[in-house]
Amino acid sequence: MVSLSPCQNARDGERATSFELTAMRLEALSRNHLMPLALTLAVLATLLPIGASVLLAREQARAKQEQRALFYAQDVLRRSDDTALQVAHAFALLARTPDVPRCNETRRQVFQRVDAVSSYIQFVGRLVDGRITCASYGDFEVPLDVGRPDLISANGYQIWLDLRFPFAPNTRFVGIGSGKFIAVIHKALPVDTTVAERNVSLAIISLAGQRPMSTKGYFDPAWMPKPDALAPGHQQTRVIGGNVVSQVRSRRFDLVAVAALNEEDYGRELSTFAAILVPIGVLTGLLLAYAVTRVARTQMSLPAVIRTGLRNREFCLVFQPVVRLDDRTWVGAEALIRWKRPGQLIRPDLFIPAAEDTGLICGITAEMLRLVEPMLAALAKRGDDLFLSINLSPQDLHSAGIEALLHGLMVRSGARPSQLHMEITERGLADTDHVSPVIDRLRAKGVCVSVDDFGTGYSSLSHLVGLHLDTIKIDKAFVDTLDSEAVTSRVAAHIVDMAHSLSLGMIAEGIEREAQAKILEDWGVQFGQGYLFARPMSGAAFLEGLARQDRTGRPIEGSGPGVAS
Repeated sequence: MVSLSPCQNARDGERATSFELTAMRLEALSRNHLMPLALTLAVLATLLPIGASVLLAREQARAKQEQRALFYAQDVLRRSDDTALQVAHAFALLARTPDVPRCNETRRQVFQRVDAVSSYIQFVGRLVDGRITCASYGDFEVPLDVGRPDLISANGYQIWLDLRFPFAPNTRFVGIGSGKFIAVIHKALPVDTTVAERNVSLAIISLAGQRPMSTKGYFDPAWMPKPDALAPGHQQTRVIGGNVVSQVRSRRFDLVAVAALNEEDYGRELSTFAAILVPIGVLTGLLLAYAVTRVARTQMSLPAVIRTGLRNREFCLVFQPVVRLDDRTWVGAEALIRWKRPGQLIRPDLFIPAAEDTGLICGITAEMLRLVEPMLAALAKRGDDLFLSINLSPQDLHSAGIEALLHGLMVRSGARPSQLHMEITERGLADTDHVSPVIDRLRAKGVCVSVDDFGTGYSSLSHLVGLHLDTIKIDKAFVDTLDSEAVTSRVAAHIVDMAHSLSLGMIAEGIEREAQAKILEDWGVQFGQGYLFARPMSGAAFLEGLARQDRTGRPIEGSGPGVAS
């Protein structure tokens, strides 16, 4: 079983117990901080989908209401346009008949022909001094008096908005006159469309007179569009006084159709959509809350799972080759730890911070050194200068036992000190008073020390000058933008210049494009890593790649054999 505090003196049982108690306190503190956050996130995960479903139901109900209001307005306008076209056609036909003062047979036949082909016109007649003297069924003994017109349309038609005749005293008509002729239609005809809801208001408006020509249901004057509000053929739908009002203007005539649906209809639509969407929102919220709870539980219990993983030896290593940029040959590799639990792969960016926060990182470092020993021994047997890089955490550098662990690794593997490279994050360099002697002792034994992810942490030029380092690793964030105009591309150039001035070796991380490799090579960067050359792979695949490189004498290109996830 791997010790959970290998960086300490294993024989000092009292200090080990103290370490475990400290880890337990840290874990309890982590739980105390995470629990309120987890509860808050769970509540939000429950309520937000429900709130979103309510809002979506409101939007869908309003959209459905607007769609129906627009449909009714378009239907009213279609009927009105058809009626106006029939009236215009009737007037054109009547204008071509001989103009005789009396209602003779020829004129009655023309009137009858108009009646027969017009589905919307009730009858047409001759208009003399505001009276209808002749229609399709003959002379009137007493002419029908229509009086003065109520308004004049934009195309010059005379319009009577409310006509009543002795032969139909309970029916209201609209008259449309052109010179000597008049066409009569039922007043309700333009708005006589079928509606599926109660309390739907319909109207056809004459823009010239700014008056309703025909209405169905209640009509609010606020629904009347202004003459310049709509261009011919255009439409708009908006909420006016709690009602959804659609206005559609005719392309040919000075007419606007209006349809209005009230809040009662909106409430029915809202209930319909809410009955569908709110349960979905509730279910989604519960699922999200469950997921958040599971994640929080995983986070809060992760230190315990790390201990179990160390006891069960669930950690493994993959190796990403380090490449010499000028000839693309493999010169070494970085050992990267992975955690494969039964049925899942836990990312290093998840368990490494948790291990550092709870003091378990030393146990992971010890496990890495155990796992890397066979590979280091295999490289030692080759008799060349191939090396392995290992990452150390800031806590490792503050441990009195790390140097003894590294010494034991080299003795058991038979590797030369130069074949073991230590990578330290910039955060680990913050305490230079303590770190500097450790680095000096490692370098004195021949171990190469590198700064990992340079440019993203806490170090400064004074740190680099004050510490005796061998190599800096240029972070992927700066490499990504090398062949672009981003600001970080210029930062990379400054980092390279600084490394040259301090006589430091350089390894560029995350190289994925040939253009990046070429720029770095031109700048004098010696080594690189990245998917352009090889992905992280198993130990067997790494050794196989080295063997093929030995046989062919050529660099290994691409992602290499046996790529590991």
